[in-house]
Amino acid sequence: MTSDKNDKAHAQGTGLVSKLTDFRPATRQALGNDEILEKLYDLEHVLDHSLGLSHKLLHLHEDISIGGDFLPTANTIGLVTTGSDNEPITIGSIRPNDSQTPLIADASHPSAFVIGDLSPDGDKWATTYLAEGVNLYAELNAGNGRRDTVLVSLNHWQYERMVKHFSKAERVRINTTADKKSQLIKTFKGYDIDLVVTTVPLDRLADYDEALDNLLADAEIINLKQLGWPTPQDINKSLPQVKTFTKDMMPDLLWAYAANSAERLSVPIEYVLIPLVVGLGAVIGTKLTIYPKKYDNWEISPNFFGAIVGNPSSKKSPSLTDGLRPIAHLVALAQDKYNIDKLEHEAQKELNKHMAKATEKQLSDLAKKLASKTDEDDSNLNQDTLKAKAQELAQAKQNDELIPEKKRYITDDGTIESLGELESKHKNGILAKRDELTGLLASLDNENNLQARSFYLEGFNGLGSFQVDRIGRGSIYIDTHCLSVIGGIQPDKLEFYLAKTVKGLGNDGLIQRFQLIVYPDPLPNNKEKDLPPDKESRDAIYNLFETIDNMQLGDFMKYGANPIDEYHKRPYYRFSDEAYPIFMSWYDDLKAKANDTEHGIIAEHLIKYAKTVPSLALIFHLVDCIEHGGNLGPVSSTALKAALAWCDVLQTHMMRVYSAVTDSANIKASYLSEKILKMVKQGADKTDKTDWLEHGFTARQLIRKGWKGLTDADDVLNALEVLIENDWLSWKTVESTGQGGRPTERYNINPRLIELT
Repeated sequence: MTSDKNDKAHAQGTGLVSKLTDFRPATRQALGNDEILEKLYDLEHVLDHSLGLSHKLLHLHEDISIGGDFLPTANTIGLVTTGSDNEPITIGSIRPNDSQTPLIADASHPSAFVIGDLSPDGDKWATTYLAEGVNLYAELNAGNGRRDTVLVSLNHWQYERMVKHFSKAERVRINTTADKKSQLIKTFKGYDIDLVVTTVPLDRLADYDEALDNLLADAEIINLKQLGWPTPQDINKSLPQVKTFTKDMMPDLLWAYAANSAERLSVPIEYVLIPLVVGLGAVIGTKLTIYPKKYDNWEISPNFFGAIVGNPSSKKSPSLTDGLRPIAHLVALAQDKYNIDKLEHEAQKELNKHMAKATEKQLSDLAKKLASKTDEDDSNLNQDTLKAKAQELAQAKQNDELIPEKKRYITDDGTIESLGELESKHKNGILAKRDELTGLLASLDNENNLQARSFYLEGFNGLGSFQVDRIGRGSIYIDTHCLSVIGGIQPDKLEFYLAKTVKGLGNDGLIQRFQLIVYPDPLPNNKEKDLPPDKESRDAIYNLFETIDNMQLGDFMKYGANPIDEYHKRPYYRFSDEAYPIFMSWYDDLKAKANDTEHGIIAEHLIKYAKTVPSLALIFHLVDCIEHGGNLGPVSSTALKAALAWCDVLQTHMMRVYSAVTDSANIKASYLSEKILKMVKQGADKTDKTDWLEHGFTARQLIRKGWKGLTDADDVLNALEVLIENDWLSWKTVESTGQGGRPTERYNINPRLIELT
């Protein structure tokens, strides 16, 4: 049992502790043949005297004074009462064979005359009168190995206070019959009390032909602590619903490949489709753009930032690999071409070496002849002949320096220096791939990486320039800075990043640039499969990527793109007459929706769909043209409607991602609810000094646990508020002790949560 520090102080203040040493333990002769007192005396002497129980039954040979008042206690039996911490509180005075209620020396504090031991072993039972308590104790502990304890209030008007006092420290049991249980429920509802309802009173078993074990086995046991609590409501632990992509939202080539890969991997189709489309946009890069408006010079390149969100076991990495396999195919082709070009270069270099030697000799001979030439020599040898031969030699040496360059499409190195060098050499942009985006996002949050953060922010736009400054190594100028990004991220790490972004000052739109971010539901019953790749769809997607990679200005014009001119640096499309008003109407609705959105981070994400939708429409239209092998004119309404359908799906995934911000309190509350339910099911954490289930906890104690998502004070308080609203917890203010300090908010766990386990 827990102790009440005020009990001992009270007993010392009234002088009770010093009085106890003035009286001897009561003898049997002093009991005056009182049946109940003698039975109590016998019970005490049967028990282990190491418990000190005989000292609770004293012979009062004189009147006593407690707190300044004299009480007529001479020649009576004193019953020492204690508090829940087993410290003496006061004395009850009883005259043998007197039917009067015992005289209580000091009734200002609740206490009980304890028959038995207040140690943790055994149940604690409460009764009103001494006779009931003695008989109940005898029945409960009649040679059956039990060590139950009985708490007696001595006076019926102290009974309620006594029971409530002891139940705050440890569960108390009250025996009653069916006709009396309603009143007891009303009186003690909400306290840690078990109401044991039997057909006959346990203290009167001697009058009935009933066995204790049978009665207890058949008893109705009502936990009144639970009755004092409302029914806890379920905490919403589900994420916002998301939509999924369907076949009618894209060209057949893309769907066929993604669907086959997703089926073989047993993953959501989004896991393959997103890296596939990001990769396709990166291959197009700055080769082809779209002007969404009919007259405005707003130009968009189809590069994307994409991410797939999932737990460590969700196969993000294999999905990224399959989605980017067409680019890996281009990388392999580029490597083969590089190997051939390098071999040819080495052969030409060797040839040039020998030719240079011959040319050097010829040049030397010509120089000698020219130097010795006389005026009478009518040969055509002159300075121009000599210069031409020297130029031939210089050209041979210059050819040696034309080392072949391997075409690059993708890199795993995220440094802006390496990305900058690749972009400066390969004018079409580059795709940065990261299996785990957390590292990239964390590095870009570093104050020392401001240029790197700016590099990524501006690279999303796709058509601007950028200069990378390198300490001691000069600078790199990128004429057209077009960056694509793809990677995976775990939900809890994304949640941590978003929370930090929103609370801090780093919300500059980086996370909102991940327009193609998806957070799908895991597949149900996703058993492992062993299926062969669909060769037809694989070859078709490989051919598509190869075709686009090799396309030049004339090829784009063949498929209906507008040519370059003094105002347009690259071939481009506009929307068809049918698609244009659809886009403009959608764009107006998008801006209105963003303006009405409560959270700024979501509004910023929404408005960037203005780049995403035309980019997707451009890609879908180009793929349709290639698939049909002809000019389909401007970007069609079919391609635009498919892009808008993608946008609808992407918005649901965006809302799930940002639920870590918009629904943060409920998410944190769900984390805490899981911990509390586990505690209710398995018992309190043994490492805690305080039993949370019995005595509650403080927010500070909770934060010290360091549980996932519950280390920030604001998050913890928000989670606690949600659990209080859903009747999982109650709270109260615990005033400071006499030593000072501020009041403490203490949270108590609803015992009825056991109903949810």
